[in-house]
Amino acid sequence: MSNKRVVILVDNKNRDLLTDALIAYNLHKMGVECFLEPLEAYKGCLAAHRPDMIVFNHLNGSHLVEYSKRLHELGVLVGVLLNEGMAFERGERSFLAGAYHKGGHIDYYFCWNRPHRDALMENGFGRDGCRLEVVGSPKFDFYFKPWSGIFDLDSHLGGDRKPNVLICTNFVIAKYKELPKEDADKLFAPWKDRIPIHKDYWKAIETNHASRTKFFEFLDQIVGASKYCVTLRPHPGEDHAPYRQWHENLDPLARKDVVLDTGSNITRLILSCDIEVSCETCTTAFESWIAGKPTVELVFSRHPMFFHEDIAELNVLCDNPGEIVSMLDRELKDPGRGHYQDARRNSLEKWFDNPGGDSSYKIAKIIAGALEGKKAPDWGGLSLDERRKGAKLKFLRAFDLPYNFDPLLFIKGRIFPERYSIKNYVHKKTIRPSDAAEAVSMLEKKCGGN
Repeated sequence: MSNKRVVILVDNKNRDLLTDALIAYNLHKMGVECFLEPLEAYKGCLAAHRPDMIVFNHLNGSHLVEYSKRLHELGVLVGVLLNEGMAFERGERSFLAGAYHKGGHIDYYFCWNRPHRDALMENGFGRDGCRLEVVGSPKFDFYFKPWSGIFDLDSHLGGDRKPNVLICTNFVIAKYKELPKEDADKLFAPWKDRIPIHKDYWKAIETNHASRTKFFEFLDQIVGASKYCVTLRPHPGEDHAPYRQWHENLDPLARKDVVLDTGSNITRLILSCDIEVSCETCTTAFESWIAGKPTVELVFSRHPMFFHEDIAELNVLCDNPGEIVSMLDRELKDPGRGHYQDARRNSLEKWFDNPGGDSSYKIAKIIAGALEGKKAPDWGGLSLDERRKGAKLKFLRAFDLPYNFDPLLFIKGRIFPERYSIKNYVHKKTIRPSDAAEAVSMLEKKCGGN
């Protein structure tokens, strides 16, 4: 093991941890020590780990732009790897490419696709020493061997007597219709004046909420047919309460064939299903194509924030709840995948650099190469505040606590549920040291020979 160190910041433990752990696993095999820390610890990890490089999930905030400059002063390399890097819509792609937060220092930008790389180049990246690397989506690596071997793909419904229908929802902003309006204002503040389709965000919230309401009509039809095992998977960023209530109100006979799964790895669920149902344009449809599963896309409002026509053309669409059962039966019996095969392959090439199971390896190899022969950062230049934050991180790590730990948050949340709803959500998605250690250990045990 060399003395080179990297920190990868993990935003959401359900969505991102396993992917980041795979990059860390590859780095370890290349002789680079890698620490997985919660996004909230981005300042504390500097003095705590003294890394040669920190990989962020974005730098689309003025505070992060300034911090990247500070890291450059110290001699710490800055990398960026987006959690969600498709960026179909041009306005979103321009925003993600730094059009409104220029001036930061980035040494390596890992892009899921060439359209994003091209947008970065249009905004001046790549001419200032920043390396723009198209690597695909590392989270898709788990659809390929050996990484898919970490999953137990046996049906958790107790048998394969009925087709397993995986239903993935994507109504992330619907919850803001029921929260204080200032929560939505705060969420969309960075985007509303910079991304055209986000300008009327309240309309988008209302649309997403109405679509979620209609979704239950589709769901009732599927479950009411009594011919499928159903796995209902809400998006990790959604409010899961409406789905829990729906599940609790099911007739006990129907409920035995329905699983509400809010925490399992989505890759395992897709690999285990017979057919996948997505809600308008969703990454899960792409993932199902990779896994070779038939898909059906539910269509609601066709709002441009949630629906993309060019992607929808590659899916089997259903906008009528009364037709969903016959459509599922048809696709299960004779999937229309052959009709879309070439077009889907081209789309996967365009948006995900032709997934093949080696994206995390590509990223790790680039990082390891960047650190080879690199001069050590100037740790003598750490400020008192940076050292204090590093000491805080070390202290909390010793007790397996997240960096944003608040011993009174549970009580505050019970007394003021609306005020602390966002903080509770952030706390739930934040990794602990044991989460990171367990993820890397699992990869070492199940894939250590590869």
